[in-house]
Order: sequence, then structure tokens, then C-alpha cells
Amino acid sequence: MKLLGKTRIALQLGEIWRGIFGWIPGGMGTVLRCLAYRPFFASAGNFRSGVGVVIQGFSNIRMGHGCGLNRHASLYAARGKMDLGNNVFVGDFSSINANDAFVTIGSNVAIGPMAVVQGANHRFDSLDIPIVDQGHVESFVVIEDNVWIGAHAVILPGVRIASGAVVAAGAVVNRDVPANAVVGGVPAKVLKYRSVSL
Repeated sequence: MKLLGKTRIALQLGEIWRGIFGWIPGGMGTVLRCLAYRPFFASAGNFRSGVGVVIQGFSNIRMGHGCGLNRHASLYAARGKMDLGNNVFVGDFSSINANDAFVTIGSNVAIGPMAVVQGANHRFDSLDIPIVDQGHVESFVVIEDNVWIGAHAVILPGVRIASGAVVAAGAVVNRDVPANAVVGGVPAKVLKYRSVSL
């Protein structure tokens, strides 16, 4: 999917805006980023954005209330769609990539630092064309409500993580995760299920 002229201009304006507001420290920077960025989203409630956060494709991102984007987190949706529910927290240096994809994240989701949610994958079938020139296989990622994704975890395209699941730190998730399951490893496997507390 190629970027149209208006989309390219919007991306450039977003980069300029981020250059102005993205590095202001402390509480003042947090408030200014919320006020400056919110009108560019498809929709967004109040949110917190740390320094160095990268957002591409504001107009393709919907974000609920009370979300937190920690330092240097990245949201990419210039060529796709991204929906974040309420109280979604994206850890330091984590990346959510919805380019050539649709990424849906429910409410009350915690994503640890340096995690990756990758909505699409490179094509690589042809031996005559460099992989970087083969485009992407369009896909999706769905993360339902009340999910915890640990630090350094990788969520690959075509995966649905059901409500209440926990993804252990460093796990690589390449298949669906059942509700309330705790998964870990490479590739991730079910380790146990969360117990019901009385």
C-alpha cells in the first residue's frame, strides 16, 4: 500500500509537531503533548505521552481515555488502522506497528518495556527481488481486554490474545492465546491458567 500525497504531508507535519513538543520534560511536557497531539488522532481521550514518543498516522489511530505512552514508545499506522481502548499502557521503547495491518487493543492492557506488536510481515517468497522491495502480507493483531504483555515480548501478525491472558517477558507469540492463559517461551506455549480468586 503506497502513501498518497496528503498522507505524506500529514506525516511530515506530524514529525514537525513531534519535534516541537516531543522533548519537553516533566508534567508540563505531558500536558502540552496531550493538548497538541489529541486533535490529530481519529479520536482520543485524555492520555499521557512521555518524551520521545513517535506517532505516525495520527488520523488512523483511535485511542480511549486514560492511556499512557511511556518514553520513546512508538505507534505506527500511516498505512493501516489502530484502535486502543481505555487505560492502555505502552512501556518504554515499545512499538505497536499497524502499517499494512489492523491492530486492535482492548481496555486495561499493560504492555511492558521494549515489547513489539507487529501487525504485518514482509513478503519474502521471490528470490529475484530483495525482501525489502517485496511489500508486506496484510494482517491483523487483536489483544482483548485485561491483558498483560511482559517486557521484550513479541506479538506476531495474525494473533488474537484473549481476555485476561498474560504473556511472559521475552515470549514470541505466533498463535492465538486462550482467555486467562499464561504463556511464555519461543514460540510461546501455555504454561498455566490464572486461577479464580474468591
